[in-house]
Amino acid sequence: MSTDPTPPGNEHPAITSLRGLMPSDRGQNEHVDWPTLEAAWGTAFPSDYVAFMAEYGSGGISESFEVIHPNTPVLDGANGMGQETANALASWPVSGTSSEASDLTPPVIAWGITIVGDIACWRTSAANPDDWTVVVFRNRKRDPWTEYDCGMVEFLRRTFVGEWDANPFGDETLWNETPQEFVHWREEADLFDEDNPWASL
Repeated sequence: MSTDPTPPGNEHPAITSLRGLMPSDRGQNEHVDWPTLEAAWGTAFPSDYVAFMAEYGSGGISESFEVIHPNTPVLDGANGMGQETANALASWPVSGTSSEASDLTPPVIAWGITIVGDIACWRTSAANPDDWTVVVFRNRKRDPWTEYDCGMVEFLRRTFVGEWDANPFGDETLWNETPQEFVHWREEADLFDEDNPWASL
């Protein structure tokens, strides 16, 4: 079941197309423990996501969207994939949960969140993670869920260039706007400390 990073010299094509719209110079290899993560979630993860974690890692996009940290579904108070997946599942239609995933793997797994509380997830109904689609929970909408027939990296690319019929999110920052800026979470933390007058107290 293990997820193998894209071998050197065989770069994932989705990353190649994204890099021109969002430079990766402020990204970092996340060095994810994939076997542990996969065992915890009961599934491998999409190859474009594995490639994204190796080149960009988790972090912020243009101060409006966070590609959240890939952690386990054990909720220990830490933010990240586990916590945001729990938040998404609280609003996921109950009728869709029983047949779409194994007992261990939830029907949706979160990978990103906007500044206004929208959650970007994978819908895990396909057996092959590379066939997972993106579903977005729009905060404070009557019909909050919308599905997009592509993977995570292609979803970001299409959002940046405005290829959807409408903005997937309640915030306009990522919509039809390039280039976008990615900042790895470690650099984000350093920048926060520099701007926070309480950090040195």
